[in-house]
Amino acid sequence: MALRSDETAASDKMCVVQAPVLDCTDAPWTRVNHNGNSPDAAGNASRYDSTLPHFASGTDKRCVMRLRYNITTDDYDPFNTDSNSNQNIQEGIVSPIEQNPLVDVGASGRPLRLALNTNQYGRTFQDRTHAYRMLPRTTAMAGKLIHNLNVRGKRGNIVQTYPAVEYDFIPNRATISTEDLVHIQWTGSNSHNNQPNGGDGQTGDAGEGKGGTDRSNFLESQGEIENYPAPYENTTVWSKVKSLTTPTATGKDIAVGSSLPDITAELLR
Repeated sequence: MALRSDETAASDKMCVVQAPVLDCTDAPWTRVNHNGNSPDAAGNASRYDSTLPHFASGTDKRCVMRLRYNITTDDYDPFNTDSNSNQNIQEGIVSPIEQNPLVDVGASGRPLRLALNTNQYGRTFQDRTHAYRMLPRTTAMAGKLIHNLNVRGKRGNIVQTYPAVEYDFIPNRATISTEDLVHIQWTGSNSHNNQPNGGDGQTGDAGEGKGGTDRSNFLESQGEIENYPAPYENTTVWSKVKSLTTPTATGKDIAVGSSLPDITAELLR
């Protein structure tokens, strides 16, 4: 496909990669008002797995990702209710919902008040936009599957982190072959601020290390039921890893994390 601003100038041609078909699908099922795991995600947190686009030009690309969290409710007609339905007694308009209404339950009883917060009905709760750059693969990466290993959650105990979570890896479990690559990617923080007002959770940053810092580590354990890291001398994974971005790095360099750049690791046979 070519776009031309001038039919007489061949130099104005430019290659445009056709966008893939939009993936319009239902969100993972969860129980009502639940911020946790979903059976649709094999018991893990609700998520959407995406594949990064491929650009045949082999040049850097500037990309934008926009994430929106919307909620739709069936307590009123969501398609025919808008600001024109806002309550206006003088105009004779009665809103389909109201804050903490009194409800007549009959049987000559006293009315009951519902805990109804109109701020929690149909609207956009979150709208986040992230800009990033996609770099072309190196020759050593050609044709290989790259797994992106990230960290979710933040520092603190379960109450302090709500509605987020305590630290966890994403993906929670990864099946990686000896031919695959792993891009370990996280940032951390020197100024983690979880002081008053704490919002939904309590304030504080329970955990080890200097207050306000936020760090993650990648360690080997002796088994799934173990909750204690193995000493480097007893590990097996680091002797089977090499860096494609820093070929001279040893397994110990990668494990200890000296002044190396971001590492893309390949599990050796």
